Amino acid sequence: MKPAALRLLHALAIAVFATMVLLAPATASAQEARGTISGKVKDASDAVMPGVSVKITDVARGTTVTLTTNDAGLYQAPYLLPGTYQITVEVSGFKKYVRGGLVLRIGDTLDIPVQLEIGQTSDTITVTAETPTLDTTSASMGQSVDNRRVAELPLVHGDPYFLIGLSTGVAFGRDQRLDRPFEPTHIVGFTMDGVRANRSDLTIDGVTSTATANANEVTASYVPPTDAIQEFKIQTATFDSQFGNTEGGVTSISIKSGTNSLHGTGYFWGEPGSLAANDFFANNAGQPRPRSFSNRYGGSFGGPVYIPKLYDGKNKTFFFYAGERIADARPRNNGTFTIPSQAMKNGDFSALLAPVLNPKNAAIHPYQIFNPFSRVKSGTGFKEDPFRCDSAGNPLPLDSNNRQVQTTGVPCNIIPSSLINPVSKALLQYFPDPTTPGSAAADGTNNFQQPGLQERASYYTSTIRIDHNISEKNRIFGRASWYDRNSTYNN
Repeated sequence: MKPAALRLLHALAIAVFATMVLLAPATASAQEARGTISGKVKDASDAVMPGVSVKITDVARGTTVTLTTNDAGLYQAPYLLPGTYQITVEVSGFKKYVRGGLVLRIGDTLDIPVQLEIGQTSDTITVTAETPTLDTTSASMGQSVDNRRVAELPLVHGDPYFLIGLSTGVAFGRDQRLDRPFEPTHIVGFTMDGVRANRSDLTIDGVTSTATANANEVTASYVPPTDAIQEFKIQTATFDSQFGNTEGGVTSISIKSGTNSLHGTGYFWGEPGSLAANDFFANNAGQPRPRSFSNRYGGSFGGPVYIPKLYDGKNKTFFFYAGERIADARPRNNGTFTIPSQAMKNGDFSALLAPVLNPKNAAIHPYQIFNPFSRVKSGTGFKEDPFRCDSAGNPLPLDSNNRQVQTTGVPCNIIPSSLINPVSKALLQYFPDPTTPGSAAADGTNNFQQPGLQERASYYTSTIRIDHNISEKNRIFGRASWYDRNSTYNN
């Protein structure tokens, strides 16, 4: 590639990312989701070594950060993406030092001391010590969920936030049945160290990914596909000052980046409804098992940005994409629970006159129906007569003003047929009949239980991320995430 074209493409990439930053909301804030590797370089006699060059390499991407130790022999490489790193130190008069296999997780600060031995630089000391498991630089308490567990542990309907419950001091406090990625209120309903559910923050790549609803409770504004997640970090005691938008804990999520190798995944997960047991409520109502199914499929793809004959982004520019679709049908009885009985459709509401006990154990009739045509002024207000029936249970006759001519009958809550609008009565023929007797209360509510009433859902979600290394000291990335949910229910 010609130098002029390379400079042009490089400038274009910077311009695109700069535009994204300028268009971001002015009030946006972020928490640092990347990690840091630091330490002190000493010689064989434990004397600190200033001015030493330390090279830190991201093994998967081939990107390198070169540092120089200060007067105290200290080096520090901040803002590193989660991944596996290698430290290389070469100093004249000392053997070459190499330490690989350093696993840097989200938000970690690794303290990696380096001790050099006298010798030729052609000789190499390879250190194979394990990555420190204790972060002594932060007071925040929590637990990391690495990529292997994200990829291999079973997740109900692909909900990655289900793994938040793996952390100590965390419990789920919402409806266990609402567990799909497009049910954002319930899937983040975790209590952390005693704080109420839906009161803890959630970040993706350091940016808050929650919305506020339902009396200031937190809901998830986006749920990434499982194949897009590098790892989690659940902090249940967030003493670090960078976290201030939470009453409880913070869950930080890092999205994968592309590497120097092309990698892709594909998967399908199916839940055949024919193997499921009957819904508890349908079984209780004597109704057959409702039809249900859930099919989830998706994949991911990432690598270096490569444009034939124009640009080779190896060690420099990377892309990553992950997408997922869910086609789902399940019972969801959130519709109308109470409808008029056949007697009510004919104007007979006498069943509502059954007496109930008030808090003082006195019998009352809470559902008395009054004749609106009988309204007369009474003092500073008005009064109406209840609909009455004779001893045979028939409504008393009406006069020309639609008032019952006798008042000797008893209240019966039966509306005379002449007062029922014929259009309304015709429309009531299209109302279904009750499916169950209703509750034991006098009002007979909850008589239209339909445990098999389905919700049909179609859900698509996508995440794409671009990483670009301008230089060893300047790196930028951009991510776009979106989803589409279409549901039909209460039909």
